[in-house]
Amino acid sequence: MQQRTELARFVTRASIALGMILAVIVALTTAGPSQAATNEALSVDLASNRGTSTLVGEGVLYGINQDATLPADQHIQPLKLNAFRGGGWFSGGWIKDNYRYGSATQADITSIIAQARRLNQVGNHPQYQVLLSDLYGLNGGQPSNTVYPCDNGNCSNWATFIDTTVAALQASGLPFAYDIDNEPDISVFWKAGVNSAQYFQMWDTAYRELRKVAPGAQIVGPSFAYTPLARPSQWSTFLDHVKAAGTVPDWITNHDEGDVDDPVAVSQALNSRLAAAGIPARPLSANEYQPADRQTAGVTAWYLARFAQSGYTNAMRGNWVCCMTPNLTGILTQVNGAWTTSGNWWAMRSYADMTGTLVNTSGQVGSTAISASIDSTNQRAVAIIGDSNGYTGTATVTFNGVSANSWLAGNGSVNVTVKRIPEQATLTAPQVVLNQTMTVSGGVVTVPLTFQASHDAFAVYVTPGSGTSPTPPTSPSASPPVQGACTATVSTNAWTGGFVTTVRVTAGSSPVNGWSVAVTLPSGSAVTSSWNTQAAGSAGTVRFGNVSYNGQLAAGGSTEFGFQGTGTAPSTAICTAS
Repeated sequence: MQQRTELARFVTRASIALGMILAVIVALTTAGPSQAATNEALSVDLASNRGTSTLVGEGVLYGINQDATLPADQHIQPLKLNAFRGGGWFSGGWIKDNYRYGSATQADITSIIAQARRLNQVGNHPQYQVLLSDLYGLNGGQPSNTVYPCDNGNCSNWATFIDTTVAALQASGLPFAYDIDNEPDISVFWKAGVNSAQYFQMWDTAYRELRKVAPGAQIVGPSFAYTPLARPSQWSTFLDHVKAAGTVPDWITNHDEGDVDDPVAVSQALNSRLAAAGIPARPLSANEYQPADRQTAGVTAWYLARFAQSGYTNAMRGNWVCCMTPNLTGILTQVNGAWTTSGNWWAMRSYADMTGTLVNTSGQVGSTAISASIDSTNQRAVAIIGDSNGYTGTATVTFNGVSANSWLAGNGSVNVTVKRIPEQATLTAPQVVLNQTMTVSGGVVTVPLTFQASHDAFAVYVTPGSGTSPTPPTSPSASPPVQGACTATVSTNAWTGGFVTTVRVTAGSSPVNGWSVAVTLPSGSAVTSSWNTQAAGSAGTVRFGNVSYNGQLAAGGSTEFGFQGTGTAPSTAICTAS
């Protein structure tokens, strides 16, 4: 069953880009000399501020084994995973159990709970999106005589499935988001056709049952394979229906697995479609990204750089060797029975260092993308660079505004380290190609690098030079501790009439065994949903408390929670430690 389903999933997803295969092959096979150029000039402005870096893109689709014991902590923790999408998948689920809550479905539920617990321990408390259609058994390998949800207008068994499985997951006490259906615009997953009458019967039934069984849980969807840039009418039909039916998902999800779907352009198109449908903006999730023929270190870094500058809240790397293989969506390689890191893993690992505050960059030059952040707490600025089309040749990264950060260049110099991440199936560490102290002139440092081979990625670290004061200034966005030894830092993505706020809680010099954050909303504003926290109230002063898995913080340790709201976003928060 597993081999059959893997093949079906792979072939089906590959068919998304079937019309593009020849173009992709040409691009990749000519990515040598014909792609070479004299120089690419990239830039970073360390005096700017784009808001808190939330590491959008540090997520995976499956890639953890059934009982969640693999991969090892050393392969998960450094990535700071903040998003995961799974759903059991291996057993055949509800269909295998003859459409009842039997042993196969229960095995899937057990696996989902084990994975969520493990990720809360070793990840960055990721949002776990449960693939309900996979849990049902609609994973591309379902038998030909499958009874689909709402066949012949009968949705009763589908409602029973939602009620039973979701209740079992909710009983674990773990926070789950629920993804109603996967790629319904691909016939092997949903034969009745996307946006058909049966599709909307299935969707509306699932939405309403979820609201009854798990009223506080996030509902995500529609997880279309095609973006609104590729199929705008498909998106308009869906959004118009869910608005009229009152079944709009809390998060909008889509897949960026076409021929290098640009997260910046796709997120803009999603927001435009929402506005055209009269639906307030809400968090966006690319819960599968990166096509099978672009799984290289350079393209991985390109996606991450673009996600950092996009309107997405999170994103999960696609899995083309699905699903319980503990390879974190193919970024780990098995050698002599042991799992080890690849160039793709190191691209994600380096991106995980892009903490602190996002800054302005040149974005994309040709097919090369760059994003960067500056972090006074960790005393570094980090830039991630990747190319979507196999560029080879020289490049320069000009860091402007260096002197605006006295802790970084207080003595007129900085240390610069350039790490080349080659496209290799097995890579134990990046190659350090530059490590030297450089003089800051006019607030500027220019760093050279060379794409030695197609699909190289780079991480550039700028740290204080010798003699620079090691004590960073207090972050202007961090509220001072008022009661107890913790601080709360606010980062907001706002739009007309709404916002999503992320709050980072950081312990002081002593451990924290519980925390509470008070947020005062402007008049007329209200909290509509939250995650990784327990919220008391929805307007005025709202108090957010820790949940079971994020209340204990080591000295200097931190965790994050978030909430969505209407009106104007708050700008400050006050943390009290227990």
